[in-house]
Amino acid sequence: MKSFKHISKLTLLGLSFMVTFLACSTANNDIDSLSDEDIELATQIISESVSDENSGMMSSIYDAVSTVDTNRISYEDDNTKFKNSDRSGRGQERNYSYTYDPNTGTHTLQYERSVTNDRFSKSVSLVNTYVYKSPEGAFIARPRANRDSIESIDFTASKSGFVESRRRNSEFVRLDTFAITGLHNTSSILSIDGTHHGEGNASGFTRDSVEASRDYTINIEFINVEIEKDTVSANGNLEQGVTGTLTYSIVLNKTVGDEDDNKVIEGTIEMTGDGTALLRFKKFAKVVRFSLKDGSEQE
Repeated sequence: MKSFKHISKLTLLGLSFMVTFLACSTANNDIDSLSDEDIELATQIISESVSDENSGMMSSIYDAVSTVDTNRISYEDDNTKFKNSDRSGRGQERNYSYTYDPNTGTHTLQYERSVTNDRFSKSVSLVNTYVYKSPEGAFIARPRANRDSIESIDFTASKSGFVESRRRNSEFVRLDTFAITGLHNTSSILSIDGTHHGEGNASGFTRDSVEASRDYTINIEFINVEIEKDTVSANGNLEQGVTGTLTYSIVLNKTVGDEDDNKVIEGTIEMTGDGTALLRFKKFAKVVRFSLKDGSEQE
């Protein structure tokens, strides 16, 4: 399985729009026909796309609220030190490079993360951009040295990679775009407006002894996402401090043997502030709770 060493955001966006258009034009939009298997696959896609240890949306939020310089990413300040997870890969950045454009206020990072343990292995290549601004809207060229002056961050994360485990293998390309306000110490709440776009595939599934795989495109939109600073400081993680609702749309293509089945699956994700999220499906009563940390289903 290969990882992607370099990512072009223009290429990523172009591919994303093209694939989304083609997939939507051929997908079955009759969501009344969802099977238990469709719901299980959608749950796996969403939990992987959102959770921190799977390099999902939560991982990007951790990166977004960090500060950066020529040498590293910092995930701590005077009040908060995030409890690290070896499976997230955070703090284990390799091949790190940094540039700053004073004309646009854009800090750009390129780096890689990899994790190997007894459960799985993953490798991810990332390109992050940051524009830090003061309460007056001025660019902040040295965010680590002037952390107390930061009020807002415009952030993008482009990432590609793969995960291999005993159960299945998957590859993905993801793009997160966030506008974050309320970082200044005069505010107790961070507000995040944002979107997530992802594409991927996974193999290793079997149905009736026939090899099965899935390709998907997912789009997520933030509705009212907030992070309570005091809760984050008390618990040392973002998962228990984040609340709000996300809407999602998945174009799912399942291949079983020589047969293809395309569907569009929609619904909402409610982040509850206890480290989990409630996944709901449009027109279906089923609700799935999963961990924002590792994507595992919860009771």
